Amino acid sequence: MGRIIEEIYVWRLPVRFYHWINALCTVALLVTGMYIAAPVFNPPLGEAVWYKGMSWWRYIHFASAFIFIANFLFRMYWALLGNDKYGRFGGFRPWSPSWWGEPFKEQVASYLFLRSDEPNYVGHNPVAALAHFLFIFCGSTFMIFSGLAMYGENNPGGFNETWFGWLIPLFGGSYTLHFAHHLVAWIFPIYLIMHVYAVLRHDVVDRSSVTSSIVTGYKHKVEEEPV
Repeated sequence: MGRIIEEIYVWRLPVRFYHWINALCTVALLVTGMYIAAPVFNPPLGEAVWYKGMSWWRYIHFASAFIFIANFLFRMYWALLGNDKYGRFGGFRPWSPSWWGEPFKEQVASYLFLRSDEPNYVGHNPVAALAHFLFIFCGSTFMIFSGLAMYGENNPGGFNETWFGWLIPLFGGSYTLHFAHHLVAWIFPIYLIMHVYAVLRHDVVDRSSVTSSIVTGYKHKVEEEPV
């Protein structure tokens, strides 16, 4: 048994909204994207003009993508300019040698159960910050740019083709960019597995209410009571 000795408001409402909207959009994009790449349902017999199954999958994919983009831009604004100590990017300094020092190594060792004591961080620890940067920021940025470039092919000379179409010749053609888009999409399920493991592990090991904190915003510090 234990008792709560401190309750800290870590994730403010904008960060929590971003998290769940991003999660829902990512699932919708993955499911519809995989179907668009490899349809598994055969259309009914008859004239194809009367059946618009694929168009609905594409519509959901594009609608989810634009919500995903708007949500991502909002998160970037909040991370850079928001009045939020734990929601900003100030603690992420991969260019600093000290950032890769003992705190980072200690957290890696903790995740691998190579040390018994758990480093204590209120916001994101160094490993989580790096994972978010690589998978969420870099991954989302590439998916947005490549997605808008491919979407621009529907309207040559339009906004998307003008601003993002340069990615197609850079990758050697539309097919190669499509392949890269589909390949990078698989980092999100990988990230999800890592993220769920880390969150549940924190809840079990250091009992800091990480899982519920993304709903309530509060993390708890728990102290064991003497038996």
